[in-house]
Amino acid sequence: MYRVVIVDDEPWALIGIRKLIERNGNRFKIICETTEPATALEVICEQSPDVVFTDIRMPDMTGIELMKRTRGQGVDVDFVVISGFAEFSYVQHALQEGAMDYQLKPLDMEKAEEMLDKLYRKLENKRSTNDLSFYISLLEEYEDSQLLLNTRFRDKPYKRYQVVTVYFKNAEYDDVAILELTSKAQLTTLKLGPKKCVYIINSDEDQSELIYRSLISKEDVVDRAGISLSSDGSDHVSMLLKTSDIASNDCFVDRSKRISQYSKGKKNLVKQFAEQIIIALERVQYKTMKDMTTVITAFFSTNHLGIEDAVFLWNEMVMQMSKDGDNNSRLLDFEFLEYSEMKEKFINLEAMGEYIFEQLSYLDRDQLGDANNKFKELLQYTNKHFDEELFLKDLSSKFFINVSYCCELFKKVTGMTFSQYMTDLRMKKAAELLQNSNLSIADVCKSVGYSDYFYFNKVFKRNLGCTPSKYRKTSGDMNALN
Repeated sequence: MYRVVIVDDEPWALIGIRKLIERNGNRFKIICETTEPATALEVICEQSPDVVFTDIRMPDMTGIELMKRTRGQGVDVDFVVISGFAEFSYVQHALQEGAMDYQLKPLDMEKAEEMLDKLYRKLENKRSTNDLSFYISLLEEYEDSQLLLNTRFRDKPYKRYQVVTVYFKNAEYDDVAILELTSKAQLTTLKLGPKKCVYIINSDEDQSELIYRSLISKEDVVDRAGISLSSDGSDHVSMLLKTSDIASNDCFVDRSKRISQYSKGKKNLVKQFAEQIIIALERVQYKTMKDMTTVITAFFSTNHLGIEDAVFLWNEMVMQMSKDGDNNSRLLDFEFLEYSEMKEKFINLEAMGEYIFEQLSYLDRDQLGDANNKFKELLQYTNKHFDEELFLKDLSSKFFINVSYCCELFKKVTGMTFSQYMTDLRMKKAAELLQNSNLSIADVCKSVGYSDYFYFNKVFKRNLGCTPSKYRKTSGDMNALN
């Protein structure tokens, strides 16, 4: 939700602008409406709103002067000028000072709605770019993380830091009013996807209990969330960001764990369990797929394990099976994963267990039927629907192909595993959009099937050697030369 200041010396005009903004649901929130430009300037400098709606002709201080003084204070804010004067010189002057738009009184509601849509898209793109850059700097352990964090906090820093990662049910939400903290606490919010926000909390004590209660009370808007432990000093913020994100995905193991606090993985316990699963598969102790998935889900529930443990289980089984030369021909889509890749590959823990069972069960070739023809249909479907959430198990079921044989066909026909093929397809389309369209990077991210800006940025850099923004700039420079 973007914060708005409205200033106009005519009270009736304030009412009109307020009604326009209130009609736009959760997109904008008015933090100040005043007839006094000096009051508006004070609020702007103290609270750094996202946008200011201002009249152009007011006593004591004009809208143009208000814009100049705001810029002089180093406050980065967008202005929309609303005036009863249609003279070109006013419009030109306002735009020269950086106004995003100029609307005439009385407001034409249709045009004003279009302007608000344009403003919202601009603010979303601006925020996602700035927040992603800030997030990456902290993750990469910026040389002075406290100095970096101070650019986001107004008050003197407290001793403790904590991070919360929240996924909302809808793209439009009030991210400001989610967490209720103690009086000695401040936070900054980073938007990292259409429905994903990260809160960095700075306080004098651990806020876990208050955070948990706040999130539980907002279950109508919060889909899932992860809470890091708290730590003294800013040096551990990078680790807190990572562990908060991991905890936000614990619902992969159990959907009821919508809100989870990070706890360290139990590697020794999971390693022993992986060995037991492999032995049981070799001895054909599981009569059905359900038998094995029930054992896995019960083990995770009993031991209170999360997605970090699921990733360790998968990687441990990959390592153990790869040691067996007899199994190499069947390990076509068994590759080491990190937790973000695990989410891309499987919808939940049960699906992961089903996949392991099918992959490590021998195929009855006489029952494969016309799998090759069906696989061509599957590929065509994948190429068309790459921007959707696709899982190999669902696709193989949809096109009546044994999932293990489907892995084999992917490797044979495309030279890649399913995961590699999907990533390659999405990255090629993303590169094309970055080079040949005016879509923002956030919109490109959504267009190729990713909901997390950071993960998209990470995958793009790994596959193309640079970030999406750098790729676009380089492509633009090359086009200019041509």
